[in-house]
Amino acid sequence: MNGKKYVVGFLFTDDAAQVLLIKKNRPEWQVSKINGIGGHIEEGETPAAAMSREFFEEAGVLIKTWEEVLILGGVDWKVYFFRAFSTEKFNEAKSATDEEIFRAIVAGLPTNVISNLNWIVPFCLSDYEFPIKIKEK
Repeated sequence: MNGKKYVVGFLFTDDAAQVLLIKKNRPEWQVSKINGIGGHIEEGETPAAAMSREFFEEAGVLIKTWEEVLILGGVDWKVYFFRAFSTEKFNEAKSATDEEIFRAIVAGLPTNVISNLNWIVPFCLSDYEFPIKIKEK
């Protein structure tokens, strides 16, 4: 696939009651919206390596235990979604950029989340056999 490739990760507490999210300042269509933490996959980088790097760059915490749970794609884009569980790392995370990192209750996500997070976050907590690939037209 030619096109842009991204990663998005959700760090949950061990009991899966809370999730770490980020308030976006960019790109323009995401300004002031809440999303998972992530970014672009660099040339030659695996999605898992990109997830670890992006999370460290944005939240100041290195996590090597990401589990790929979902791949969404279109004609010229692909997004790899990951999950991890660690209350210790969750508590250590802090904003490492100009975008705000914050803790959200899974059962009551903020109203200004990117719309697909309303199903992706609960999906990440399901018992499906991962990863699941969904191709959008």
